Amino acid sequence: MTENEVAGTRARILDVARELIAERGYSSTSISQIAGRLGTSKAALYYHFKSKEEILDGLLFEPMIAFQDLARAASEAPSGTHAREVLGTIIDFIAGPSSCLAAFQNDPSVLKEYAQCHNYQESEDLIVKALAGPRPTNVKLVRARVALAAAKQGTLAAQSLGDGAITPAMREEILSAALRALGADSENISDRGRVRAPTTLPASESISPRS
Repeated sequence: MTENEVAGTRARILDVARELIAERGYSSTSISQIAGRLGTSKAALYYHFKSKEEILDGLLFEPMIAFQDLARAASEAPSGTHAREVLGTIIDFIAGPSSCLAAFQNDPSVLKEYAQCHNYQESEDLIVKALAGPRPTNVKLVRARVALAAAKQGTLAAQSLGDGAITPAMREEILSAALRALGADSENISDRGRVRAPTTLPASESISPRS
C-alpha cells in the first residue's frame, strides 16, 4: 500500500467506526462489526489499528488536543475575549473538528474516561475563566460554566436533529441561548483579543499513545 492508500483506509475505518458507535454505542461495537461493514477481514483491520482502544484514540485524540489549543488561546488573549466570540468558537469547534463527539452521546462514561486521561477538565476551566472575566464572582463562574454547557450540548443536539449539519440560523440560536445563560453583565468581557477555532483535523493522521 502507498502512504496515501494507508491514510485513506484508516480514514474509512474511522468513519465506519464512528457510524457504528453512534448507532450502537462504543461498548456494543466490536472489531468484527466494523470489519463486516467495511467488507474486509479483522486481520486486515488489525493492520491499521491493533485494538478498539486504538480506534478510540484515532477518533478522539486530535480533537482533544485541538480543544486544549482553543482553551489556551482563550486564556492567553491579552485583554480578555468577547464572550460571543469565545462561545461562537466553541460551537464551531463542536460542529467541526470535534463533531465526532456526537457519536459518543450514548456512551458518556467512555467519553468522560477518555477526557480525564487528556486533561479535558483543565481546558474547560480555562474557558470558563475567560468567559467569567477578569474579576469573577462565584455567580459569574457558575453562569460561565452553564453557558459553556449550553454551547456544547446545544450544538450536539442541533447536529442530531439536522443530520450532522448546523444552519447559520441554528448556530445563532445556540449562541444566543449560551449568552443568555452567561448573563448580560458578563456578555461583553472585552472587545479585544481573538480566539481562532482549530482547523478541521484529518482523521487519518497518526495516533499518539494513550496516557
